[in-house]
Parts: sequence; C-alpha cells; structure tokens
Amino acid sequence: MKNFILSAIILLPAISSADIIKCFFTEPFVTSEFNTADSTLTYSDFEGNILQIGSVQFQIKGAAEFELVKDGQVLQHLDLNYQGSNGMSDHVYPYDVKDNHEMTHEGWGGCESDSLKSKLP
Repeated sequence: MKNFILSAIILLPAISSADIIKCFFTEPFVTSEFNTADSTLTYSDFEGNILQIGSVQFQIKGAAEFELVKDGQVLQHLDLNYQGSNGMSDHVYPYDVKDNHEMTHEGWGGCESDSLKSKLP
C-alpha cells in the first residue's frame, strides 16, 4: 500500500499535466487521443474515419497502471513502463496500451502524453 501511495505521489504531477494521451496502433493504422480536460477519447484511422467517445473516466489501477473506462467497460489499459511500441516504428513510448475497441482490432500500441514523449533508441 505504501508503494502505491508513493507511486501515486510521484506520478500524479506528470498525469495531471498531461492534457492529451495519444496512442498509436498499426495493423490497422489507428490513433487515439484521450483529452483529460473534457474526458473524451477520439479514434481516427488512416482513411479519415473518426469516432469520439465522451464521458470517459481515467482511473488509476495501481502503480503506473491506468484505465480509460466508459460505463464500466475498459476501453484502454495503459502501463507506464517506458517500453511501449506501436509495432512498426523505432519509437519507444512511455506507455504500453491494450485497446479493447474494434477500430484497433483490440490491439496493442504505444502512447505518449504532453509531458512524457516517445523517444528514438
């Protein structure tokens, strides 16, 4: 419990300043953006299709573990492990993400935020 509280204290400043969490997926090429200011999750694909989901909750599940939830359904599960990948690019993302939406074919991806950017190795 002490580790969880300590992790939350360390991570909350980075999370609270992260206005946008952007995730990248391949096969299919889809991006998602979670806007913490208005609690919306927006998906867009390579063909220009856009899907916006409102009233999405950002939940802290554990030390460096988060979920985006709508009506009790987990839309995305994010792990802040600095080993995220979209499967194609050389970028290493701060977050690994498991997406549960059909637009990404329930795939894995990598995410960055306004305060935690992806890097090239």
